[in-house]
Amino acid sequence: MSTYKSTPVRDIMKSDVQTVSPSTPLASAAQTMLDLDITCLIVDLDDASKGLGIITQKDIVGHLFDEFADNGSTTVEDLMSQPTIGLSPEWSLETAVSMMRMLGIRRAPVLDQGELIGLLSYTDVFRHALRG
Repeated sequence: MSTYKSTPVRDIMKSDVQTVSPSTPLASAAQTMLDLDITCLIVDLDDASKGLGIITQKDIVGHLFDEFADNGSTTVEDLMSQPTIGLSPEWSLETAVSMMRMLGIRRAPVLDQGELIGLLSYTDVFRHALRG
């Protein structure tokens, strides 16, 4: 097995994760992504039983080209994916990527005992694997 496959998620995840409330106007969330040069925001649902959500650039771009454009009243909650799976920081990249591939997702929050501590994306894995 290649060494990068056994790397723990914790070692390559991004720990500076931006969150947003479900009631945030979509335009505001999009501006945050643009300003911070990021591709997603984790949606904090303020209720641990509901888990977390995620909104991505893909969600927003898809909405921009929907047949029924809104009047600016769309919120993050209207477009977010929820619930999103949480990865363990102790999982190997092989386990995490297998889970992400099986679910057809490109990024996932990393949770330690239910607390958001990071975000893992295919981009992170790609860069780590190529750096060896």
